[in-house]
Amino acid sequence: MADVESSPVAQGFEVLSDETRLAILRALADHLSGEPGSPAVGFADLRRRVGVRDSGNFSYHLEQLEGQFVTKTSDGYRLAPAGFEVVAAMVTGSYNGEAQLGSLELSEACPHCGDILRATYEEGILRVACGEGHEFRNVIPPAVVADRSLEGIIDCWTAKTRRDLLFAIDGHCPFCYARLELSIEPDAHVDTKEVETRCDRCGAGFEIPIIVAAARDPRVGAFYFEYGIDITARPLWDPVRYEPVDITRREDPVRFEVAIQLEGDRLVAILNESLAVVEVRR
Repeated sequence: MADVESSPVAQGFEVLSDETRLAILRALADHLSGEPGSPAVGFADLRRRVGVRDSGNFSYHLEQLEGQFVTKTSDGYRLAPAGFEVVAAMVTGSYNGEAQLGSLELSEACPHCGDILRATYEEGILRVACGEGHEFRNVIPPAVVADRSLEGIIDCWTAKTRRDLLFAIDGHCPFCYARLELSIEPDAHVDTKEVETRCDRCGAGFEIPIIVAAARDPRVGAFYFEYGIDITARPLWDPVRYEPVDITRREDPVRFEVAIQLEGDRLVAILNESLAVVEVRR
């Protein structure tokens, strides 16, 4: 087994365990926000912004960040890509589990059973669930819950979930970017409405609605749009994803037949074992 304490990831967290170093990253981000055309900050100016009097002590902390989180240039210091991610986590409260959202009732009913849907937020996860146990969930930063209305929270959740699902459908883990295998074996037990997969590297699990995979095809999206429906902007529990949709699984080879009926018009999309649309007919 690899020595976790000596791994690059563990060393990165150790570097970020000091408040002065976090303050340096935040100061660089604040500077960039105010002067986007001049992202670098000189040593003396950066030390003044952070508020450290001892030049030697400040230099030591800055050196710990160089290379991984901070880039040194001829003009001074600027955030490296990993530094941006750290600052983003700080301002969104990604590692703060204190944010809570009481149980709030949604206007839509559960598409599976018609029961009331309620939204709750705990430990960094927004859950929309009914009393029968049907649930939609995804990780979302606490800042989203803290400064938005319920409608705004749902809009952000929907956009993030759509992005994450498209990443997964394309074969990439949206959390650690490892390759995901979506190929479905013949006769494997798979729900006709969704496909489950899990990342072998970080362990994140995904439930991919087959209608989401079908609707990413521009021909399917255009069909919905003909009837005034932007399917990409609708939350996963929206009835339009379920009521007019019939999904049938075929074998040898594995195929998913997605039939969508809108106002007397019908479109059928055929997806293969990797959830790629291979045929569309009307």
